[in-house]
Amino acid sequence: MRNQSEKTNGSCVHVEVNVTKIVKYVCLTGIFIVGIIFGCNAWSEIQKGNISRSAE
Repeated sequence: MRNQSEKTNGSCVHVEVNVTKIVKYVCLTGIFIVGIIFGCNAWSEIQKGNISRSAE
């Protein structure tokens, strides 16, 4: 028979998932990406406006 110390020679892994932080950072990342896309589109429209004004 095995003695008691051989039975407890395993490993235990405890994983903790913080859903609140994950949701917060996903939302912030989404806002950041939308801001970049909106900013690039706005900058493109501004540049088009400047080019058409200088052509007149």
